Amino acid sequence: MKKKLFITAVLLLGSFSFANAQSLGDITKAASTANKTAAAASATSFDVGSISNQVMGVLSPKLKLTDAQKPAVNSLVSEMLNKKKNILPTMATDKAGYTSKMTANRESFTTKIKKLITPAQFKTLTPLLPKSAQSLSPLAQMLF
Repeated sequence: MKKKLFITAVLLLGSFSFANAQSLGDITKAASTANKTAAAASATSFDVGSISNQVMGVLSPKLKLTDAQKPAVNSLVSEMLNKKKNILPTMATDKAGYTSKMTANRESFTTKIKKLITPAQFKTLTPLLPKSAQSLSPLAQMLF
């Protein structure tokens, strides 16, 4: 009698453990799917035009961009934002890869804008560039 009770208890415990393991697997899959969906949603909600206007709203007056410089700088800003939009989905799935690509994007921005503005304007730009993503400026939205 004790053996039957023991075997029944072991079988019930095993069944219970198996059922819980299955539900944990389902929860893990759901969380993974949610992360991917959130990354895709953030990429689609990343409004390049709006952020570009905000960035130009900061850069134009602060750097005193000339009418000849504005289209070139605006083009560069849009290029950087489009690159970020393409990289953004990897933020949730490959944090290190995202960080690496965004670092390269920031360096590319600095190199390219140096060719579009004067040394005095670049000197003015340098303190405006955010040091981390914690900054709330439009430039941080573009560069981090």
